[in-house]
Amino acid sequence: MQKFSQTIDQRDIETLRGSMRLSDGRWNDPLWVAALKLKAFGGAALILSLSRLVMIERPTFNRFIQARKDGRPVVIVAWHASLLTSIYCHRRRNVAIMTSLSEDGDLLTQILYNLGYKCVRGSSSRGGMRGLLEMMRLMQSGYTGAITVDGPRGPRHEVKPGAALLAQKTGALLVPIGVGYSRCVSLNNWDRTEIPLPGSRAVMITGEPFTISPETDIQAGCDLIGKRIMACEADAREYLASGRLNSCIIEKQVA
Repeated sequence: MQKFSQTIDQRDIETLRGSMRLSDGRWNDPLWVAALKLKAFGGAALILSLSRLVMIERPTFNRFIQARKDGRPVVIVAWHASLLTSIYCHRRRNVAIMTSLSEDGDLLTQILYNLGYKCVRGSSSRGGMRGLLEMMRLMQSGYTGAITVDGPRGPRHEVKPGAALLAQKTGALLVPIGVGYSRCVSLNNWDRTEIPLPGSRAVMITGEPFTISPETDIQAGCDLIGKRIMACEADAREYLASGRLNSCIIEKQVA
């Protein structure tokens, strides 16, 4: 059980309980739900298959492991574009991810469930407070939180306030993630999602954990989060350019 610097009060609980059910009628359509689950099964299988064709190295992953042993809540923060490798590397580790309430979010949520994640529905544009409260509840019960801080719709690399607010409310350690690829394709969407090519190398850098105090201005907190993620991405690119090979931290060899 995690101990927060500021606990969830009863008013927060009532807000959460009053807004937990999704109101969109598509969930009442059994054919739509069946199709969604089928697509999600295929999506999860594709992520696993593609990731296993890439040599993924995690030279600083121990920072994440040690942060979780610290006794404080932990929140992973990353760009939306690096979601594919990030979710592959953190699967089956008791992680709860924030996903949007859109139809795209429905699909991503089901994919993540198939990969062993817990999902929290909410975003900066819809259901944000509900999502943060539910994330706090899960973190209080022992889950690690995870937020793509420029999602769900961008702009690219513009940090939304959710992660900073969560860190201030809970006293959580923020763990930044940056990913670099030797060869990849970038999709023509808002975040330029990066897909590694089979046979390529991927490096995921886990940055030093940090905190955001309750006294810090929210925008300053967002700026710090963005700066830390960018530094991790720069380190990942430098690692790739150096030609180093950390054979002990190759994802294929790590459970």
